[in-house]
Amino acid sequence: MTVLLVDDYADALEVWELFLGAAGFTVSTATDGVAGLAKARQLRPDVIVMDLQMPGLSGAEVAQALRADAATRHIPLIAATGHSRTQLSDARAAGFDSIIVKPCDPDDLVAEIRRLAGAASA
Repeated sequence: MTVLLVDDYADALEVWELFLGAAGFTVSTATDGVAGLAKARQLRPDVIVMDLQMPGLSGAEVAQALRADAATRHIPLIAATGHSRTQLSDARAAGFDSIIVKPCDPDDLVAEIRRLAGAASA
C-alpha cells in the first residue's frame, strides 16, 4: 500500500516516513502543496496524509484540486494539523475524509490509514 506524506515540516515528514515504512507501507513524500499535488497525480497513492498549513498551496487547496479531478477524487485524504477548530471544519469542507491532530500517536495514524484504504477498496 502506498502512502503519500505531504508536510513542510521536515522533522515530522522524516519521522512519519520512517515509522510508516517500518509498518510496511511504501512511502513517498512532498514538502509543499504544489509538489504534493503533482506527486498525487503522478503516483495515485492509496492514501494521502497532508498538513493543512503549507507554502504554495494549502492542504485544503490541494484537497479541493484532488477532489475536482476524476483520476484522484477517490484517494482517501487525511488532514494532519495542530491547529484550530476552524481549520478542522475547513478541512472537512475541502474534502478530507479524516483529520488527525498533531502530535498524534503513530499507531493511531497507521490504523486510520488502514481503515481508509480498506474503505476505499470496498
